[in-house]
Amino acid sequence: MLTVALQQGINGIVFGSLYVLVALGLTLIYGVLVQINFAHADIVTIGAFAAYFFTFVFGGNYLVSIGIALIVGGAALGWLVNAAIFAPLRERGSELLPLIATIGVSILLQNAMLLWFGPIPYAFDSPYSNEVIRLWGGTFITWQNLIIIVVSALTIALLYAFMKFTMMGKALRAVAQDRETAGLMGINPNQLVMLTFVIASALAGMGGAMLGPVLVLTPFAGKSLIVKAFAIVIIGGFGNVEGTIIAGLAVGLIESFATQLINPGLTDIVVFTLLLLMLAFRPTGLIAEKREENV
Repeated sequence: MLTVALQQGINGIVFGSLYVLVALGLTLIYGVLVQINFAHADIVTIGAFAAYFFTFVFGGNYLVSIGIALIVGGAALGWLVNAAIFAPLRERGSELLPLIATIGVSILLQNAMLLWFGPIPYAFDSPYSNEVIRLWGGTFITWQNLIIIVVSALTIALLYAFMKFTMMGKALRAVAQDRETAGLMGINPNQLVMLTFVIASALAGMGGAMLGPVLVLTPFAGKSLIVKAFAIVIIGGFGNVEGTIIAGLAVGLIESFATQLINPGLTDIVVFTLLLLMLAFRPTGLIAEKREENV
């Protein structure tokens, strides 16, 4: 029984790490812009495809493909979408237009991927998926899952350090608190908003590169992850980085143990029941949003 609990705990941390990585991008965008990006899921998928083609078409190393997904599938696309679509719409002073635009961008990217890659699933077999590390008491972890945990933990730690201890991170937090006042203090809000989109998209791209070998890769692969990422952002507290990290790991663990204790097909019901209970009894999330402490 203890062995099963330990194994489910390991599995929960693996999926929780992926959830946190993707959900943090949503949290950053909401924390700075008070805006939801519905195209985030498709950036996750593009990151997965970027890693897949780099690894299997161009013969690249899988670990390097995570960086490629960060740059090509994430950061570059985030910069392009923000510069071409979201920035011009924000200048019109409407909060609704960028929100609607994210839905349009999502549909556009999905159909573009469907056209380019086709509907047939891709088998993204990482060379580390079948390499097993034996742990104590019969528990084990694959190298692929260990990579997910280590890369996610390092990325989250670096992001947290950037936000809390660097001048650029403090400037970004200042923009989140009061964009107009930050501009009067010599900070360029538009550059910081661009940086937010780039970081968020880079996190999504990395998440996609590590998600690909875990799930079947299709043009809609990101959708399976993003719905839970939205739930995690709500449970953790909109715009709160610490709450997102706690909620993401908690959802991963709850989902893992629910898979063991009940029908695996019902795990989503458990997660979204938790979401509904949180909205009913603590709508502010685990850590209540304070505008001056966002991101």
